[in-house]
Amino acid sequence: MKKTILALDVYDFQKAERLVKETSPYIDVYKIGPILFLQAGKEIVKMIKDNGKEVFLDLKFHDIPATVKRSVESARELGVFSLTVHSIGGEEMLKAAASVENRPKIWAVTVLTSQITMPEEVLRRAKLTKTCGIDGVISSPLEISLIKKECGKEFNVVTPGIRLAKTNDDQKRVATPETAIKEGADFIVIGRPILEAENPIEVAKNIYERTLL
Repeated sequence: MKKTILALDVYDFQKAERLVKETSPYIDVYKIGPILFLQAGKEIVKMIKDNGKEVFLDLKFHDIPATVKRSVESARELGVFSLTVHSIGGEEMLKAAASVENRPKIWAVTVLTSQITMPEEVLRRAKLTKTCGIDGVISSPLEISLIKKECGKEFNVVTPGIRLAKTNDDQKRVATPETAIKEGADFIVIGRPILEAENPIEVAKNIYERTLL
């Protein structure tokens, strides 16, 4: 499976569908966040799957354990590849999410990449999620190698905050695709560098080639 996940942070179904069709040679998984899911719901999931691709449902579930468990069950019925919960939900919530049979992969958010925090806090949350049966974490590029060392190679690290070059925006902890992959990221999540490009197909192709290490 290709390592790049394209974040479909757009506002309408038609644009999302066009991006999926254009970039599909270079991307296997597409991330749906709350903006697009609230706009298109099951329809957007079906469209991506009908194009032979996988869905990463990034809704960051954080609620009482029973509600989160039912949310994971609902995501399973949608047929998504993976979903997110928030690590600050705590041990009981994380275990409830992980207990769902035949569920999608679950990746726990440690700390948002728009925030600055100590690596020790990210690692603490990663270790907690692993002990609760979660498949991996969402973590900035700066903590990849530390998490892999402490939690093992099989524990997924999914990395947002990917930029093709140095830039000034709301992401504080960033890295290039090559750096993230070399550090051990299982997947990298990219949005704006592709979405805002004059030629999204060419940028997606360039990123794909840069991750073939």
